[in-house]
Amino acid sequence: MEKSKDYMTLMKERGYFQVRQAREAGMTKEEALQYANNNNLEKVAHGVYMLEDAWPDPLYVLQLRNKKIVFSHETALFLHGLSDREAAHPVVTVERGYNAKHLTAEGVIVHTVMEKWFNIGICETETNVGNPVKVYDKERCICDIVRGRKKMDPQVFQTAMRSYFSGRDKDIPKLMKFAEELGQEEAVRQYAEVLL
Repeated sequence: MEKSKDYMTLMKERGYFQVRQAREAGMTKEEALQYANNNNLEKVAHGVYMLEDAWPDPLYVLQLRNKKIVFSHETALFLHGLSDREAAHPVVTVERGYNAKHLTAEGVIVHTVMEKWFNIGICETETNVGNPVKVYDKERCICDIVRGRKKMDPQVFQTAMRSYFSGRDKDIPKLMKFAEELGQEEAVRQYAEVLL
């Protein structure tokens, strides 16, 4: 019962009620659905309900619905404060072979990578509403945008590069390690030499 109380507290802090997490906390599926119904919670996705006074958080809901995505590229740059421009559509990365048709149908921009590259640089950060989501760290983001620079808005690319290399929390050894693992060492090194 203590676990159930802890979940209810967390749910009220985050503003979202998940049937799966409620079940993990000790509620039956029927109790969880009854709770959502009795409290007039708005259904925002399969098994995910939003409390009446919660701020809408589309990135958090997208993450709740799709456990195997990682926010990347323009979306990750915005979440890390390396860009002041929020992407018009969420940008995510998935492992090659993941069926992302439902995501692209919703307007999500999906990048796919080989399995050996997928887990490099995954961390957790908060959305602008304060909910936790999986995202690539700053160093991985820099490697990704260097690789895809020809397809990016040049202003977003330049702002992100300047922000990263002028920031106090940059980790150049980590950046170069990731660049080597991702096959971008030479290109990243050239930018680092100019911007440092």
